[in-house]
Amino acid sequence: MMTPRRLLQESDELLFWVEECLVQEIRIVPGWLVARLMVVLRHAHSELPARLGRERRPEQVMEIIYDAQAALMTQACNNRGPAEVIPLFARARERMLREAATL
Repeated sequence: MMTPRRLLQESDELLFWVEECLVQEIRIVPGWLVARLMVVLRHAHSELPARLGRERRPEQVMEIIYDAQAALMTQACNNRGPAEVIPLFARARERMLREAATL
């Protein structure tokens, strides 16, 4: 299952490769990279694959990846529920509750 956190990791890796295209002066993002990117975009937001469309210039692809990461961050935060509270002083609390009940 592709969780938002896993998709964020994948988007980071894809961003690395798109940045590498810029460094190597490759003017078009390779097809194998676009195929992986489309998976991330579909999960991030329904409008992002259409925004990518036929765009292959690294600078523009990077902008779309940033937008996907923003959407995935929101999903990751929303998917996480509140943390379980761990009582630090459980025995002291229990004793206080017992004492309060006897008053």
